[in-house]
Amino acid sequence: MKKPFGLRDDVTVRSIAEKSNAYFFLIVFIAVLPAFLEGFDGNLFGFASPYIVENAHASVASLGLLITGSAIGLTLFSLAGGFLFDKFSVKNTILISVSIFSVFTFLSGFSHNLTMLMIARILDGIGVGMFQPAIVAFLGDIFPEKRGKATAAFAISYGAGIFIAPYVVSPFLPNITIPFAIVGILSALSVLGCYLFIPKTYKRLEKQKVEFKGVLNRNVNLISLSTLFYGVAQFAFIGFISQYLLKVLHLPPGQAAMISSIYGISGLICSMPLGMLADRIGRKHVFRLTALLLFIGGAGIFSVGSHVLALSILMFVFGAGSYFPGIASAIGQDSVKEHVTGTVTGYIFFIFGIGQIFGGPLFSFLLPLGFMKAGLIALGVPSLLCFLLTLFTNSGMQRALQTEKDSLDYNSLTNTQIGVEKID
Repeated sequence: MKKPFGLRDDVTVRSIAEKSNAYFFLIVFIAVLPAFLEGFDGNLFGFASPYIVENAHASVASLGLLITGSAIGLTLFSLAGGFLFDKFSVKNTILISVSIFSVFTFLSGFSHNLTMLMIARILDGIGVGMFQPAIVAFLGDIFPEKRGKATAAFAISYGAGIFIAPYVVSPFLPNITIPFAIVGILSALSVLGCYLFIPKTYKRLEKQKVEFKGVLNRNVNLISLSTLFYGVAQFAFIGFISQYLLKVLHLPPGQAAMISSIYGISGLICSMPLGMLADRIGRKHVFRLTALLLFIGGAGIFSVGSHVLALSILMFVFGAGSYFPGIASAIGQDSVKEHVTGTVTGYIFFIFGIGQIFGGPLFSFLLPLGFMKAGLIALGVPSLLCFLLTLFTNSGMQRALQTEKDSLDYNSLTNTQIGVEKID
């Protein structure tokens, strides 16, 4: 009886993925499961935030601080996750980071004061910060010519988690311990799946020195700056949308859950078509389209009051733009050489995380203007800047074509000719 792929030394991720679609989809499913749990955890925190702060005996204003704490952890370790992908073991990077996430999302439900909750959310963010770029780089680097679809798989899984969370969480409220425990346990199971079924070796190629200077270029800098503004808008949205629907618009909890979940289902529905379109017509066009959707949805949500149909439509539009980090990563990977795809993905997520740090505090700072004006500024202005920056980017396809050529050259060689194994 053969050992599972994850315990064997004679296979690589690429060799298994090339054998059949079934193997490929198994690897992708295991890889994107943490994204589902990240989305679930994020929307769990957002939707249940009024009860979470009550459980921790904290004020509503502390939401901005808690969101910032999570974003700080995520930001500081995004670079680490991407760098470790290029330099060391992809599998171990994912195992360690998802394990950290599992433990501290579980403990978030048992934190009964603000200090404990802050520590749990920071360490939860550290886990996400490490696995997010590592998994996106992992998916985008299996088959470079299909990066749009591969990164869409991450966004779909993330969107599914966001969509399902309110429906799972709502029956338990005001109890928030059980929902966090569910995420922690499922995360532990995803670690087991990765250990058993993801091969130890990612790919075989000639090792090259990983240098950060090989990452920074005009295109990458523009892409990263646009994701910074998206990060501001996204965390302003996540931190305060539930408070807005439940406490400001006074919508019934079931109706608020339905509207909130549309954000997730939109990403679930739209990400793969957008990814396929990106691979077909050019990723820069879809990059700009997603940014435009973010602006329309973000500005619109806080402009229509309690009109349920309008809120639902605009939530769907804003959710469709949640593919933005995925397509940004795909173009970023296209803009550099193959041996630094992980590092560039980590850098993009690092800048994205910096934006997230400011999203919650910005909304809190603007609250004296009123919830609607604060939301319009905190989401609308960053989303507009994000869209404008995308107009100056290109697809980075020249480097992508060279990467594909190098990959073809690699496939024409034997393992003996290459001589060096990159153990990921």
